[in-house]
Amino acid sequence: MPGGIMENRVRHGLSWIFRIEVFIACTSLMLVVGALLADVVAREIGGDGIFGAQRFAVFANSVGGLLGFAIVVHTGGHLRVGVVDKLIPEKWEPLVIRLCDLISAALCILLGYLAVIFVRSTYDLGDTEPVFDIKIWPIQMVLPYLFGASALRYLCYAAFPAIRPEDKEIEQ
Repeated sequence: MPGGIMENRVRHGLSWIFRIEVFIACTSLMLVVGALLADVVAREIGGDGIFGAQRFAVFANSVGGLLGFAIVVHTGGHLRVGVVDKLIPEKWEPLVIRLCDLISAALCILLGYLAVIFVRSTYDLGDTEPVFDIKIWPIQMVLPYLFGASALRYLCYAAFPAIRPEDKEIEQ
């Protein structure tokens, strides 16, 4: 088996996290479709929609869509500018990629920290969603999660370059 024991465990762990994220994101988006479809059908049949269906769809879409960030990091789907590639000698590429992963991790850590401050302020203020009268901070917790999970991935890619996904698109 290529790679060391630790590298294989990290790859396996990130793979499981990815599967859970995809499951939650897909479930969230199916809930969006279900809520909006049920709301439209209720309007057509009964004249009134389903109370809170649209708001529920917004929340579910937020969770599913935001998890997409972490999913794209895992699959290497982020766009990047390839013009810089021509400026860097090819022999430096592995080092530059690791450096970029570390910078990306640092940025995600910073954004995760700011997301925690944001969610904490929502919690402290007791902000609620007016339609359902529920606290909104639990829904917002997806923000610190996605940045934390993405930072973890980037750190793992820097430590174990072999597990880093290939970049899918290069914009020239």
